[in-house]
Order: sequence, then C-alpha cells, then structure tokens
Amino acid sequence: MTDQAAQPVATENKADLRLLIEQVVRTIVDFPDQVSVEAEQEHGETVFYLAVAPKDIGKVIGKQGKTARALRSLLDAAAGKLNQRCQLEILEEEDLEPASDTIGAEADIAAEDLTDDENIGNR
Repeated sequence: MTDQAAQPVATENKADLRLLIEQVVRTIVDFPDQVSVEAEQEHGETVFYLAVAPKDIGKVIGKQGKTARALRSLLDAAAGKLNQRCQLEILEEEDLEPASDTIGAEADIAAEDLTDDENIGNR
C-alpha cells in the first residue's frame, strides 16, 4: 500500500522539476514559446531533455557553459531535496532531427562534393 502512495509523489516531483527548468529557461531566452522539457527514466535517474529555439541555444549554454552549469546546479539542488538523482541534457538542432533525414542530407552533400570535384578536373 505504501508503494502505491509513493508513486504519485515521485511523478509529481518529476513534474515539479520539469516545471522549474522550463520556467527558468523561459526567462532567459528570446523565444519562450519554443522551450520544451521532456523527462525520461534512465538507469535509476531522471534525465530531462531541454529543447529551445536554435537562436536561443547560446543563451542557454552561456559563455564557457556557465549558464548550463548553473541550470544543472539548480536542478541538482532541487532534486537532492526530493531525494532524487537527475541530469539535464540540452538538445541542439542536430539532436532534434530524425536520423533518416540526416543520412539523406549527408548523401546529398557527398553527391555535391563529387560533382564539384568532377567540375574542377574539367576546367
């Protein structure tokens, strides 16, 4: 019976941590409507995936990663208070695209490179 009572609390705490990250990041970026935070359980800890607009990625990372480190420290402190372990992963534009699109784009670039090499030999 105690296991069932503990489960909603853990889910609620995860939602609170997700909301904390989301609200802090929304105050930093220029496009707050494009901020999203997803949570997944991996290896006994919660991993939060943060996605922002491509133009805002620099603001979230900060100079020499100081803003990202501060966000992670804030998350660690809040999670520690809830007796949880977590990580924050900041997704860049490449991380958001499906793998099949990336492979197709690489093939197109390789084909263009071959065409350019052939044109150089014909000059």
